[in-house]
Amino acid sequence: MSKPILIIAGLALASATAFAKDKDKVTPLSPQAAAAAAGKTIAVTRHERPTFSAMTAGKASFGLFGGAAMSSAGNHLVDDNGVADPADIFEQNLAPAVAKKLGAQLQGGPAPKVKDGKPKEIAAAAAGADYVLDIESKTWMFVYYPTDWNTYWIGYSIETSILDAKSGKELSKMSCYTDTQKHPNSPTRDTMLANGAQVIKDVTASLGWRCLHRIGEQEFGLGGGELPPTPEALVDPLASVKPAPAPAEPPKG
Repeated sequence: MSKPILIIAGLALASATAFAKDKDKVTPLSPQAAAAAAGKTIAVTRHERPTFSAMTAGKASFGLFGGAAMSSAGNHLVDDNGVADPADIFEQNLAPAVAKKLGAQLQGGPAPKVKDGKPKEIAAAAAGADYVLDIESKTWMFVYYPTDWNTYWIGYSIETSILDAKSGKELSKMSCYTDTQKHPNSPTRDTMLANGAQVIKDVTASLGWRCLHRIGEQEFGLGGGELPPTPEALVDPLASVKPAPAPAEPPKG
């Protein structure tokens, strides 16, 4: 394996390790804060979709230039195939469940986008609500295995928080990271991109549902039945995928 590929592969693994260290890092909503939200209003805020990193061995061979190419290719892949930001799952399912749990009223309409994660900016986007549920996808990617250049794992991370809209104080916060690195069935690039990147759509959505239930339980105390179950087709979308033999040389692109 060439030195540039080793460097990029190392960076990918280091990034995954860093995300994993923050996995399920949580400040739960306290019973006092939850009780105070009864009868109040909650707005939802979102952030711009993060860059999707399409990390292939072929692009890794170009070193630092390859990193930019990976980001560009990943964003084009998402745009061209209509791959949805898994944060949509949270807006559609977590927000109403949290509001119901707290006895609060959820503001209607599309969630406004904020440019950064500063509490004051998030609170300012609440449009008169008492509380803000902030939802932000942090990373998503696919990465080749250094020992098997032709197969890939997919990763995703998200962060959610509740803020007091008047003071901007964070009342709860949780980050969740999950991936398919240890799944026994790893897709090839062709498999991931087939049929409008259906495998990427299904796996990123599956990872989103996985984090939804972790965050619902650990940050907000949502129990069984208070969140919808993961759709059956998204419980394990890689179950039927069969990995290909590792190539002798890294694939191009």
